[in-house]
Amino acid sequence: METRSIKRLRQRQGSDNKKTNLMDVENDNLVDIFSKLPAKSLIQLGCMSKTLSNIVSCPYFVKQHMHFLTATNAASEVPRLMVVAQSKNRYAGELTVLQSLQYGGTSLEKSRHTIVSKVIFRRQNYSFDLEFLFCNLICLKDSNYGYGRRCLLLNPLKAEAVILPVDNTIRPDVPANPISKSYEYWYGMGFDNANNKYKIVRVFGYRFGYDFGYTGYKYLVSHVHELGTSSWREIDSVPPRKITDKKVSAYGDMHWLTTHSRRVREDIFFYISILTFDFNKEKFCWNIPVPPSSRGPRNFPPVERFQLINLKGSLSLIDASSDKYLEIWMLNNYDEKEWIFSYRIDGSAFIAACPYRSFRFWTCGEWEHGIFFKKSDCTTLDLIFLDLRSASINCVECPVSKRGLHTSVLSYTGGLISLRSYGNLVEPKTGSRDLNAFSNLWKFD
Repeated sequence: METRSIKRLRQRQGSDNKKTNLMDVENDNLVDIFSKLPAKSLIQLGCMSKTLSNIVSCPYFVKQHMHFLTATNAASEVPRLMVVAQSKNRYAGELTVLQSLQYGGTSLEKSRHTIVSKVIFRRQNYSFDLEFLFCNLICLKDSNYGYGRRCLLLNPLKAEAVILPVDNTIRPDVPANPISKSYEYWYGMGFDNANNKYKIVRVFGYRFGYDFGYTGYKYLVSHVHELGTSSWREIDSVPPRKITDKKVSAYGDMHWLTTHSRRVREDIFFYISILTFDFNKEKFCWNIPVPPSSRGPRNFPPVERFQLINLKGSLSLIDASSDKYLEIWMLNNYDEKEWIFSYRIDGSAFIAACPYRSFRFWTCGEWEHGIFFKKSDCTTLDLIFLDLRSASINCVECPVSKRGLHTSVLSYTGGLISLRSYGNLVEPKTGSRDLNAFSNLWKFD
């Protein structure tokens, strides 16, 4: 006859041998576990069951995942490539095509079973240009409408698009009919992890005169838009210096590479710096010093030879100021503002087909195992891929290339953000299915 203690032992052994199902875990624990996973893994999990799909697509969880992603590098995403091809025809309208690419180490090809997003603008008063990239969201700015006041926010992976709110408020110190070529809007996007909100900053300013051969800028007013609301809110902070097109999102904030000059007697010296918009505090600040080797004065405009990218989840500075080598610095700790000297690539290692002195002025981005270079906003077909594991160089041709197309290659990360949770979507036309891709089309007349 079994004693009570033996029965309890048998029951305990039976419970230990029973397999635990993932769905037996409480939802709060699942959210905590899932928030530390990359978006690609979460999307795959969502395909396993309806319950898991509801968890990973819930707006609350998406914000929790973004909160963890911006606070640490533990869930850093593997970067993916996308080509943005634009044809601008004064009479036929404008076409913007976005399609994912895949680099296999020897060639660059269109990704199979991807989504091709096409945006067609029929009227001549549209002229959309790429403004910023945030995770899986792309912003196109209409430079012909109110100096860039109208913007289209796209999620090409989920075939979603929203038009950002347009306001007609202009400050009293702005002329009633300013010249459109002199006035402009600048945008950037980030995540306020103190309040778990996605925000877009907008700066309005104008160009004036020339400062040692460079156009000067005066910034009049800044606004912040919280995704999901219908208005812009004015803030007190404006950029203290000229901001450039070299910007990147990292740690939930937006960072611009800036330059300023100093005249010493008859000589002019140039310096670079990093301007950050803190979305938690909603202010522009100089809280990131540049790496030690980049702080000294130079007798040439240095901003052309530097790039800001997000490399392996860290803000990184590509220093091509030397004629002999390329240096890469990575911000190891965002709170302590500690830079780490990570790579130095000898210029002699580059092949004759892609000389270092030529492409170091091109724009660059991140791919899975290194960085790539592409001449910005032109019909150049070649891209330079640098593999940081072996310091090997490869020159490849962009597969989306036609005469008259202006192509840009972007580095983006898969994200869980769905614009469906933040406003009225501009629904695309019915998608068509071809051999390798689904196509979504937006038309604006």
